[in-house]
Amino acid sequence: MSHAAFKEVLPLLGRAAAGLRFEDLPPNTVMRVKQRVLDTIGCLVAGYDAGIAKELRDYIASQGGTPEATLLPGGQKTTVSHVCMAHATFMHGLELTDAAPRGTCHPGNEIVPPAIAMAEKLGRSGKDVLTAVVAGYEIEIRFGRALFPSAFYRGWWTPGLFGGIGATVATAHLMKLSPVQMDNAIGIALNLLPTAMARANEEGETIKWLIGGQSCTAGILAAEMAARGVKGMRDVIGGWLPVLANESWPERLTDTVTDDAKFTYWEVADGIVTKHYSTVGPLTASLDATFDLIQEHKIKADDIVEIKVDAMKRTAVFNTVHPENDVAARGSLPFCLAVAVVKQDRALLVGPAFTPEYLKDPVIRANASKVKIIENEDYERQYPAKSLARVTLTLKNGKTVTTEVDRSERGRYLTPTDADIEDKVRLIATRALGKSKTDKLVTLGQRFETLPNMNELVETLCAK
Repeated sequence: MSHAAFKEVLPLLGRAAAGLRFEDLPPNTVMRVKQRVLDTIGCLVAGYDAGIAKELRDYIASQGGTPEATLLPGGQKTTVSHVCMAHATFMHGLELTDAAPRGTCHPGNEIVPPAIAMAEKLGRSGKDVLTAVVAGYEIEIRFGRALFPSAFYRGWWTPGLFGGIGATVATAHLMKLSPVQMDNAIGIALNLLPTAMARANEEGETIKWLIGGQSCTAGILAAEMAARGVKGMRDVIGGWLPVLANESWPERLTDTVTDDAKFTYWEVADGIVTKHYSTVGPLTASLDATFDLIQEHKIKADDIVEIKVDAMKRTAVFNTVHPENDVAARGSLPFCLAVAVVKQDRALLVGPAFTPEYLKDPVIRANASKVKIIENEDYERQYPAKSLARVTLTLKNGKTVTTEVDRSERGRYLTPTDADIEDKVRLIATRALGKSKTDKLVTLGQRFETLPNMNELVETLCAK
């Protein structure tokens, strides 16, 4: 795509996002976006006391701010920007929010918080929120696709890199910005980004939590500035894409948007991964394969001499054997596989396993040292159409057992039922909200499009 042709891209995306209406959404897209919203809210609740949540609440309490939206879980009122900084931060380090492999991003993490907070401020309905969330997913993932997969391998932590784009679009949609203002909001967001280095994840630093909140806040700033007449950058091909990646595909930004600014393909309805482990997404297939083997063959950790994993490059890079903290542990394939073979309980990898007790456990550490990771180029080439891993366990008796898993073939990840989402929400949210409020949260999620405003939802989410 030439630079001249690209001059029409931002206006086209601005028109498509600003012009989207709930009535435009096919029934399957409505179902999927309701799942995305409920899943993300469940992750928000799970993060109320995780990571640096306390530090964020302390900071925000010191700032004051106009009472526009509700800071969870305590119910204090402050600005939309402060609320979203906190809520996206609560979730980001958990590694439980959804993933869009084609865009190498976690869109729900930074899109749902501003959608709910801005809707609370402006009195918008459930239908308004769902439409804004769809708009955010559609634009954010298209930008991610334009840089797939090169930006990830350049060293960007892509969920933070692209998260501000979705936050911008969702916020601007709820503010009812014009197509021109939406266009400028996207351009402003691109100019404020990127902000996220992958090293924060690989080194296990607590700053990783803040990446989600900062990206979300940048998106709100972009929308608010566009509403006040600030203009965004224009030269995305020459001035933005090449800085971020060795290769880019700008045509992917608009290849499913018509000349009259209509979406013909819904990213939110196809290819979004629901996460069922509190780990970086590329570890999923290896974990499932390991659990399958130990359960089918009734294998105990003491039986195992070696755990060999053939995996994609994007899995193999998460190879820290003995992580020192919870952030690093969520991105450590050896540690997570060791927890799987030693404890043999999938539920532990939703959160409880990432504690000092498990990190220091000598049996887990010994089994993490048994892991051998081999980068499989063929598996990497097939991603994201397939997300493959093969695990081979060598046993003390000389036997080996092996299995290959494709995450894409397992329905709870790419085509979850409503029950799949609701079960996950109950699993991760009940501890903070209690059973009664969690049940109510699930019910509100089921009828989200009927909500006249966000008041009942926000009240339910207050943990008091």
